[in-house]
Amino acid sequence: MYQKNMSEWKTEGDKITETKYAEGTRPSNAQLLENRGHATINDVIRFLKTQGNVKSVSNPKIMTLNNQPALISVGKELFYKTKSSSSTKSSDTETTTSETIDSVFAGILLDITPEIDKRGMITLKINPSITETDGTVAQSGSRTMPPDLIRRQISTVIKVRNGKHAILGGLISSVESSVQSKVPLLGDMPVFGEAFKRERKIKRTEELVVIITPRITSGSKNISLKSLGYRSIVK
Repeated sequence: MYQKNMSEWKTEGDKITETKYAEGTRPSNAQLLENRGHATINDVIRFLKTQGNVKSVSNPKIMTLNNQPALISVGKELFYKTKSSSSTKSSDTETTTSETIDSVFAGILLDITPEIDKRGMITLKINPSITETDGTVAQSGSRTMPPDLIRRQISTVIKVRNGKHAILGGLISSVESSVQSKVPLLGDMPVFGEAFKRERKIKRTEELVVIITPRITSGSKNISLKSLGYRSIVK
C-alpha cells in the first residue's frame, strides 16, 4: 500500500500519465485526487501498485438518499462475558450471580454522508476508522475480559464530481514480526543449536487507501450494479 499524498493526477485515455504530490502534507491528511481523464478504478489500483504492494480488502457497493448517512462495516464481533453478583440479606443470605454477553467490533468502518448541490457537485462527509486487537486474542473458549483495541480514525469533507474518483489515505500502521532461520539438523541440537540459528526482525508499514466513486442515480430507471459502473476489481 502506498504512503504518498497526491493532490491530483492526469490521464490520457485510460492511463495515468502524471501526478502531482501535495507539498508539506502528512500521512494523517486526507487528499482529494482530481481525475482529469477517464481512468477506471482498475487503472487507479495499477497506479497504486507502482508505489508498493497492494491488496484489495473490500469492494462494496451501497446506495443512500441525499443527506442520509451510509455505513460500510468489514470485520468481526468479538464476544466476551461479564459477571455480576448481588446479595440479598434475610434470614439466609442469598447471592445471585448473572452473566452478560457483550461484544466489541474489530475491523473497518466507513461512514459516508453525501450532499448534492444544484450544480450536481457531490459533497461527501467521510469518517473511516480501523479497529484492531492489541495482541493475541483467543479464538476458542470463553473470554471474560474485553480485548484491548487500537483505533485509527480520520474525518474529512470533500467535494467531487459525479462519477469521479476520490482517494482517501492516511490510516497507517506499523507491524513488527520476527523470522527465525536455522541450519538443518545442527540448529536442532541441544545447547549448541543456538549457534546455528538466526533471528531477524521485519518491520512492515501498511496504509489503508479508500477509493470512493459517487454516482447520482435517478429513481425513474432500473438500477443495477452495471448501471452504477461496477467492474471486477484487479486481484
